[in-house]
Amino acid sequence: MNERDAVVTASEAPWRAGVRAAWANRWPGFALVCFAVGLLLAYWYVPAVRDTLDVVAGWKQRVGLVFGIVSTAVFGGLLPWLVQRLVRPGTRDAGWPVLWFLLGFWAVKGLEVDLLYWAQAMVFGDRASPGVVAVKVFFDQGVYVPVWAIPTTVAAFAWRDCGYSLARLRREFFRGGWVGWYRDRVVPVLIANWMVWVPAVVVIYLLPLALQLPIQNLVLCFWSLMLIIQTRGASAGGNLPGVEPRRRGGHGDQSGESVERRVG
Repeated sequence: MNERDAVVTASEAPWRAGVRAAWANRWPGFALVCFAVGLLLAYWYVPAVRDTLDVVAGWKQRVGLVFGIVSTAVFGGLLPWLVQRLVRPGTRDAGWPVLWFLLGFWAVKGLEVDLLYWAQAMVFGDRASPGVVAVKVFFDQGVYVPVWAIPTTVAAFAWRDCGYSLARLRREFFRGGWVGWYRDRVVPVLIANWMVWVPAVVVIYLLPLALQLPIQNLVLCFWSLMLIIQTRGASAGGNLPGVEPRRRGGHGDQSGESVERRVG
């Protein structure tokens, strides 16, 4: 995402900033949906792909939660960082400190999303019927994402951009209180996330439980790489799917907001 996409200007409503961000990423978003649907169709109709993914599902079942922690750190953090280092060598986002942050962040998110998928299967069932899929998508994108996933992602990257200083984070990002922070910082990212990720989430929940996290990680990695390529040549970026630091006029604020984050 271009660094001006998901930032609220003084005269712009937060929801408009989110729609603008989603529109700016319409082609990567379209590519992501095609990629996700292609994976699903390949799993259904191409025996070699199905056999390969079933092997991955077997690894997931044997390893358990460790699989989610390690694989999400690799696909959400390490691989995009390596590409960032290739296409933008010498930038802050290609530095080693960013790698350690990304590995830690996505390891935690991998555990979180793995538990989310497991809990939903326990509560709603693990069948891929239209009703079950619809309920899971609603809970994922209507409860988990706006209440926890996007706010914690925005806060984590803002904390990083503040030099890991909680005092500076509070001073620069929460001056308008929690309601103002959510409205101005989270809502634009949330709307952009919905417009891009809801179709991908539908695909994920049509798959067996043991494959949902592995496929989520493939889609996450694809989305990250698409945005790194799209924003190649910018002065900063590639932190997350759609994350771009932004210096806001006259205040020296930096934000790291993402449409993806998709986590969950």
